[in-house]
Amino acid sequence: MSGQVVNPKPLRFGRGWMVMASQKQEVLIPPPLRVIVAVLVLVVAGLFWSNPSQPPRITGHTQITRDGRTKGFGGLVAGGERLYIQEIELDRFVISEVSVSGSETAILPTSLRDLSIEDISPSGSALLLVGASEGLAEEGPLWALPLPAGPPRRLGDLFVNSATWSPVTSDLVFSKDQEIFIANSDGGDAHKLATVGGLAEGLRFSPDGQRLRFTEVDVKRGSSSLWELNSDGSGLHPLLPSWNQSPQECCGNWTPDGKYFLFQSFRKGRKNVWVLPESAHWFGGRAEPTQLTNGPLDFTLPVPSKDGKRIFSVGVQTRAELVRYDANKGFIPYLGGMSAIGLAFSPDGQWVAYISIPDQALWRSRVDGSDRLQLTSASKMWAGLPRWSPDGKQIVFMGRTISTNWRAYLISSSGGAPRDLIPGADAGFDPTWSPDGGSIVLTLHNAGVSLHDQANGSRGISILDLKTEKLSELPGAENLFSPRWSPDGKYIAAISTDNQKLMLFDRASARWTELANMTIGYPSWSHDGQYLYFDTTLNDDPAFFRIRISDRKLDRLVSLKGVRRFWAELGGQWTGLAPDDSLLLVRDTSSQEIYALDFQAP
Repeated sequence: MSGQVVNPKPLRFGRGWMVMASQKQEVLIPPPLRVIVAVLVLVVAGLFWSNPSQPPRITGHTQITRDGRTKGFGGLVAGGERLYIQEIELDRFVISEVSVSGSETAILPTSLRDLSIEDISPSGSALLLVGASEGLAEEGPLWALPLPAGPPRRLGDLFVNSATWSPVTSDLVFSKDQEIFIANSDGGDAHKLATVGGLAEGLRFSPDGQRLRFTEVDVKRGSSSLWELNSDGSGLHPLLPSWNQSPQECCGNWTPDGKYFLFQSFRKGRKNVWVLPESAHWFGGRAEPTQLTNGPLDFTLPVPSKDGKRIFSVGVQTRAELVRYDANKGFIPYLGGMSAIGLAFSPDGQWVAYISIPDQALWRSRVDGSDRLQLTSASKMWAGLPRWSPDGKQIVFMGRTISTNWRAYLISSSGGAPRDLIPGADAGFDPTWSPDGGSIVLTLHNAGVSLHDQANGSRGISILDLKTEKLSELPGAENLFSPRWSPDGKYIAAISTDNQKLMLFDRASARWTELANMTIGYPSWSHDGQYLYFDTTLNDDPAFFRIRISDRKLDRLVSLKGVRRFWAELGGQWTGLAPDDSLLLVRDTSSQEIYALDFQAP
């Protein structure tokens, strides 16, 4: 499990360089040459003694949890003898605890819902939590939850992306969008420390409280990199400049002695734990990271134990199972229960396009599984949400590369190179064809930061005329995303950016109507256009629903309570319809458990 890097063999000294006076044969060395030789000896000795014989490495591992719950979306912190984890249980985000030696996990009782863990106090007496945000917004209310028990306490009126406590002063540092602030421990008397280039997440102080490191997320490029600044806000700089050409690093933590910095990096299609020494050799040079893990699992969210001898990390093996709802049998495997999401069927119902899991490549095949063709390379692009053109000749989909955000692409259904639909656009989400195939409706901003984007003049929902390449904005759609064009072309459905409303745009009257007010996920038109189907999520009783367009009659079809649904890279839990309008979803059969990795460092 270790990605051990072996150092070159140290230089060794020959006995013929200098001869001591006690030897019978004496070699006379001129005085200037003696000085040079003495300096060389010192340099070589320095090289020998400053180079450790072994780099930091993992020498063993122990599985800590076996609860089968989804992990890795929120935080993981260590508090002495306990670990605290964000998990998904019965369609809700919860905070669980487990002994560092391994045992059954237990959900912390609290009145708060859908929490993420940011930090644990230096004394281990409280967790720092961010509550549920509104829909896809990045910011949520900040809370302190006493340990081992007690009512949560709101910290000021703060809404934040990320937060951490200083280990020395107990000051609170938090981020909002692209700004980092410092406040007292209760969130009061806040003032700005720095403005950064992207979203600041994963804030962490060094053990001496002098430095702050964080993950900077570039939403437009889809990248994440590690940055550092001093506790007074000075000295802002990237931690690993030019180390990764397309940076995908995050989730850093110092070891308790401050000698090493652990972080997660995505390279060659895998997520692994790396370690960065805090000091280079005395003779110069910059410290370089060492890879600690190397399959077969992906390892994320590294956190050191209090004694620094172990690293706790989430080990992930991603798998999914496609299922269909049968009124008599319940959810049963569909298309062989293949590991795929985002199914879209050709207009004649003979072909299916889908996204394979875990590599997120775009494929198409006949519905019986024959004539399979991979349309995108998983090593070059992740794909999502394909849609067939009405003539069945093209597929529009979302694609994300190692250095770009999700964008809209076109590709021939018989293969070829994908074409960027709108070059120069910041993003391209949920592209959907018009029934005549002449236009595509889509969202050109990241709904997760919609308020920031709107302040900078970005669009809500746009329509692209494929013949003229002209973009037009859908009126009144500034706070909407995820558009879906009806089969008859009369309507466009969309979701509000807080995920709480399903809206319908009548193209004849140019007016929006609210169809439903609840947590909305993945709307799909029935093939005859009479109904809109959708699911609900992150509530106590998730279910499939449909609403009839003619009279707005809402039907609850089937409960999804207790179904472990797969959370995709794009976010959310995909659902859709088969050609006969039967309900489709993807069950999560992944393994996501916490492991203790034995850490050995010089």
